[in-house]
Amino acid sequence: MKTIQTNGRLKTALLIVCSAFVGSQAWATVVTWDLNPSNQNQAVGSSSQTYTVSGYSITASGYDNSGGVGTLHDLFFKSDGGDEIGLGLVNTLHNELQVDGNGNPLQFIQLDLTSILAAGFTNGQIQVASLQTNESFSLFGSNTLGTLGTKLNSTPYGSAFDLQFVSIPDFGTYKFISVVSSALDCLPVAFQATVVPIPEATSLIPVVCLIMAATAFEARRRRRATA
Repeated sequence: MKTIQTNGRLKTALLIVCSAFVGSQAWATVVTWDLNPSNQNQAVGSSSQTYTVSGYSITASGYDNSGGVGTLHDLFFKSDGGDEIGLGLVNTLHNELQVDGNGNPLQFIQLDLTSILAAGFTNGQIQVASLQTNESFSLFGSNTLGTLGTKLNSTPYGSAFDLQFVSIPDFGTYKFISVVSSALDCLPVAFQATVVPIPEATSLIPVVCLIMAATAFEARRRRRATA
C-alpha cells in the first residue's frame, strides 16, 4: 500500500509540472512595431516599408487619396523633436498626413496586417503623434490593398490621444488598417498587437517525457496492486 501511495503522488507531481510547463508556453505577448525605429529624418526611398519584430512582419504603404482609392506616395521617416517623430510622406506639409479645405483626407498610410492576423494576433492598437490643439486623426479598415474602405471610429481622435495607443475598432475584421488626418495633420508612430506563441516542437519534448514517465509509473503501480 505504501508503494501505491508513493507512485500516485509522483504521478500527480509530474502532471502538475507538465501543466505548469504547458501554461508557461501560452503567455500572451505584446509585439510593438515602431514605424521609425532608428529615429531617422529622411525619405524612406520607397512607397512601402516592411517591419519585422520577433519574426512577425507588417508593411506600411503611403498613398494619395482620391475618393477612397490610393495612388502610391513615397514615405518619409520624420524625427523633428518632441512628438514630431514617426512615419510620414515626402513633399507634404511638414511631411505629415493632410486634409483638404473640406476636411477630406488628402493622403493615408496603410498597414498590411495580413500575416499577423493569420498568426492569431488580437487587440491591435495604433499610436499617432504630432496632434496639437484642433488636430485629429481617424482610422479606416479594408480588405483591399490601397483602398481606404470603412471608417472605424465615429469621432476623430484629437490631441488628447497624442502619442497614446488607441484600440482599433473591429480589429481582425480587416486586413488593412489606414491612418488619415481628420483635421490639419498627424503622424503615425507605432502599431502593437497581442499574440499567444505556439510552442516549438522541441520545447514540448520535456512535457512528452514527463507524461510518458507518469504513465509508466501508473502501469507499474497497477501491476503490483494486482500481483
